[in-house]
Amino acid sequence: MRGRDSYTALLQALGVCIAARVPFLLWGSPGEGKTAVVESARDDGWHVETLIVSHHEPSDFAGLPVVGPGGVTLAPPAWAQRLAEHDGPSIAFFDEWTTAAPAVQAAALRPLTHYEVGALRLPATVSFGAAANPTDVATAGWELAAPTANRFCHLDWSMPVDVYVESLVSGSWPGLALPTPVEASPSVTGEVARARALVAGFVRVRQRLSAIPDDAAGRSRAFPTPRTWDYAARLLGTAWAAGVGPEVQRLLVGGSVGAAAAHEFLVWVDAQELPDPEAVLADPGRETFRGMRADRVFVALQSVLSVVLADPSADRWTAAVEACASAAEEVGVDAAVPTVRSLVQPGVRPPGAVLPPGIMTFRGALALAGMLDQPAA
Repeated sequence: MRGRDSYTALLQALGVCIAARVPFLLWGSPGEGKTAVVESARDDGWHVETLIVSHHEPSDFAGLPVVGPGGVTLAPPAWAQRLAEHDGPSIAFFDEWTTAAPAVQAAALRPLTHYEVGALRLPATVSFGAAANPTDVATAGWELAAPTANRFCHLDWSMPVDVYVESLVSGSWPGLALPTPVEASPSVTGEVARARALVAGFVRVRQRLSAIPDDAAGRSRAFPTPRTWDYAARLLGTAWAAGVGPEVQRLLVGGSVGAAAAHEFLVWVDAQELPDPEAVLADPGRETFRGMRADRVFVALQSVLSVVLADPSADRWTAAVEACASAAEEVGVDAAVPTVRSLVQPGVRPPGAVLPPGIMTFRGALALAGMLDQPAA
């Protein structure tokens, strides 16, 4: 049974999904406050559009065909126009998701991932979410198809007795816990980059991106794919920036890739003990990588790459290449080559950045890829 601490963690996880703009799906029994909590974001100045999905037609999400002088256009519905016109953050909340016909659910998928409703492009200030009852208690509900389920971070919702009793008497109900940082802030950008490096390292070691469950019930919930691993990285980085605890992080990663993959990943992350990428950049010649396993070196250098891309400068770029050369000397070339290749990609090297002599350690791999077109300084 959930207690107050678990409920607080759930509210924080929901807030992180909204801040990171990762679509969420709240699974819970009827009447337990899912919609009310999402709509409480209005108290913080958010605009919330709540749609009972089963009351709509596919054209309410795909756009209504309208014949005009220039041909046929897909006119957006009023709810999407209100979101586009709102000056500030907003939430599009699709309630009673599993009671909608599969054709309606399918039409609603494009707004979730592409922010397009008919001919209208929604602004970056819009976050998407949905709520659903499990099929055994839903009114004429459908199991989610795998492509639909894979577009959400799934969160299991329930109202703890002690929270309900206290709030019923006081009349004050817990609201949505929205984190302070926004997705584009420097702190979030840096933490998401660090999380992406860890996900990349884990997937590289695991050598498996997707694991679609065999049973229909499993395919209607979270499972790992390239899309949901990206969700996990965005949510984990945003959670780190927001300063939320391990329980919230577990909910977010598990809601994206499933409990089993999340447990394996988080245990792997805890065991890494990676060097601070900024410390590596400050002294790239230090023997940071001596005795380190190749998979950990790969992740450490990917973390260095991520912070350089988040805050690029000529000196930081050169220091990153020098760090890769040091790693190649200390543990071998293979773990460092992917990072070097990313650093010398067109458009990544800042103007004025000098190629250090250590780049020649990778001359074979880079020449083979046609990337070494300038001699080292």
